[in-house]
Amino acid sequence: MKRKTLFTILFATLAVYGCSSDDGVGAAGSGGTAGSGGTAGSGGTAGNGGTAGNGGTAGNGGSGGVQDADYAENFESLDQASDTALGTDPAPPWGPGWLVFGNVTQPDGTPVGSYGAFPAPNNTGAFSGIALDQGGAPQGDQVLVIISDYNNRTEQEAGNLVEGITYRQRDITADDIGKTVTFSFGAKRGNINDPAGNSTANAFLKTLDPGDGFATTNDVGFDTTDLPDTWMRYEVTLDLTDPLLEGQVLQFGFSATATNDEPSGVFYDNVLVLVE
Repeated sequence: MKRKTLFTILFATLAVYGCSSDDGVGAAGSGGTAGSGGTAGSGGTAGNGGTAGNGGTAGNGGSGGVQDADYAENFESLDQASDTALGTDPAPPWGPGWLVFGNVTQPDGTPVGSYGAFPAPNNTGAFSGIALDQGGAPQGDQVLVIISDYNNRTEQEAGNLVEGITYRQRDITADDIGKTVTFSFGAKRGNINDPAGNSTANAFLKTLDPGDGFATTNDVGFDTTDLPDTWMRYEVTLDLTDPLLEGQVLQFGFSATATNDEPSGVFYDNVLVLVE
């Protein structure tokens, strides 16, 4: 397969707590409704959401888990040379591919604007890409790298915070109510804040209410800013206990926030979502 060189800017430039060594998971797919996701909605984390789980140590991704998975991806089957490899990665009911969304705030947190959703790009200097040769056998040849949107030149150069969100989503069904969503993944530090900077990174599970302007009703995050540079496995959980969540949108994904072109890259692989 032809290998595509990552842009220089990529490299120059979830409640939860738990980790284990990343032994990998297989590729598969399952998952959605692309729609208007992102974290843009007006709403906070209050409202009619479920309750966040307690996390724990993520599993090793054995074959039984993958067979029962709501979504699984190890990025090995995607064309690293294609600009659209991530945006055109169908996994019903999780939609035709990964999506991206941008949020811009001033340094004091004042909102400036939001944009998206769009199909996720691959190694264009913004949001997301498929990176090569970043792990051992459990990671294979290809992994996901998440960065801020460095193509938003106006806001980067203005000193505003540009949050690039890369995610997948699907509708919550009646069958999901009463179950727990577990989002696990392998991750390691990329070039974030190397050699210096104030960039931040995050993994998350969210629910959004399309009947209320896509207001966020749950937001369970895991800070991935200061991960070690060795692969470990992490997880985030969310209990879908509230019947009012039926018909809302379930999202999982990653974000990176940077300004002034400060580096923000974090590597992820062997993504697994269980709903049980």
